[in-house]
Amino acid sequence: MDILCVPVGPLQANCYLIWDGNRYACAVDPGGEPERIAQLLERERLTLEGILLTHGHFDHIEGVGGLAEATGARVYCSALVAPALDGSGRDEVMGVPIPGVDPQAVEVVDETSEIRIGELVVRVITTPGHTPGDLTFEIGGHLYCGDLIFYRSVGRTDFPGGDFAALLASVAKLASRYGASTPLHPGHMQSTTLGDELAYNPFLSGLNISG
Repeated sequence: MDILCVPVGPLQANCYLIWDGNRYACAVDPGGEPERIAQLLERERLTLEGILLTHGHFDHIEGVGGLAEATGARVYCSALVAPALDGSGRDEVMGVPIPGVDPQAVEVVDETSEIRIGELVVRVITTPGHTPGDLTFEIGGHLYCGDLIFYRSVGRTDFPGGDFAALLASVAKLASRYGASTPLHPGHMQSTTLGDELAYNPFLSGLNISG
C-alpha cells in the first residue's frame, strides 16, 4: 500500500491518495483542485476507483464533483453528507457553493459497510463530534480521521452540529479498537499516531479509555 498526501484548496486540507500494488486507488477528502489531483493520478499511473469523504465541510468536498466526473470513481459518504453533494446548496459554515455529483455515483456507507478498492479493504467507523456525519476510514491499519483529531489538537466543535463530548467519545472509540502505534492521517497538518495524541494532545487529557 502506498500513500500520498496532497494539500489542496484555500485551507490546504489534506487529500490522501492510497493505492494497492496494482495501482488501484482511492482518494480521501478531495477538497479542491480536482484537475491537479487528476494530473497526479495520471502521473502515478493510478486508476481511481473510490472517493471517501470524512465529512461535508467545503474544504473536504469541493473537488469531489470534478474528480468524480474526470475519473468515474464512486463516492462514499455518510447519510448526513450525501445531501451536500446534490449541487443545490452551499457549505453550512462558509457559504461556499458545492459542485454537484451524479447521484448514481454516490453511495451512503456506515459501520456495516465494507468498501473494496482493488486489493484494499476500507472499513468505516462513525466518529461524530466535529460534525454529526463524520466518518473515519481504516485502510491497511491506517486511520484517516478528517477533522476529528489533529496533531496536538482536535476539530472545532463550535460549528453547527459540533459536539465536544461526542468528539471525545469518538476518540475513545478509536482507542478501544486500535493500538497506540496506529497511524493517524488528519484533514489538516501532519500525520501522527493514536498513542501520541492520547499521551500528548492537551484536548484529550483525562480521556477515559476502555476496551
